[in-house]
Amino acid sequence: MSRIKALFSKCAGFSGGLISGNAELPQLLILGLDKSGKTTLLYRLKIGSGWGDIVEDMKRMRTPDSDGKVEDPGYHYEELGRSFSCGVWEVPGTEAMRPVWKLFYQSIKIHCVVFVVDATENEQRINLAKRHLHVLMNEAELRNACFCVIINQRADSAGNNVYDEKEDVLKYKLGLHDLHPSVEWRTRHFVINILDIKGESDKDWLGVMSFAKDVLTDSKGFALKL
Repeated sequence: MSRIKALFSKCAGFSGGLISGNAELPQLLILGLDKSGKTTLLYRLKIGSGWGDIVEDMKRMRTPDSDGKVEDPGYHYEELGRSFSCGVWEVPGTEAMRPVWKLFYQSIKIHCVVFVVDATENEQRINLAKRHLHVLMNEAELRNACFCVIINQRADSAGNNVYDEKEDVLKYKLGLHDLHPSVEWRTRHFVINILDIKGESDKDWLGVMSFAKDVLTDSKGFALKL
């Protein structure tokens, strides 16, 4: 927790949408349960498929060494600029880190939440993801934020997608079919195989950003000029 607070202290002069800042660079916050694909999403967007062994590398970087230390601190920040310039925060979804999520959107003006759900999760984990997602949707600090729910499509050993997009059961299991109008207009879900994303110009991601841009420029929300 002290490390997170230190991060925000270092960002005192940050021009990326801090509540106390002057500039307003749109800020995206990537959240979701642990191992849903959040870090992979961020770095597939940032560097495309250049980091070929990202899944195995992240496992290694997050495995404690003999002294109990890990190479990767967990949370990350990058800036993107293809669809529109924005800052992107990605925060771990472990049980220990979920209570820390609110420190980010209470300290930083968040314009869009990208919530990642693993399409292969069991019923218990899907219900847990749903609870956290709906809490976020009702937070005062996120009342104008766009919500892009990414259902992380996985492929089996033969390369076949495992999630049936036509049935789209997670739309209903996550309660995305019955949202309050104040949330519904600024929420959309997307089925994407995150490992297949090839940078910010990937057509699947451009669809996400097109929706986000429509919401963020709407007069009902932030009315940003992007």
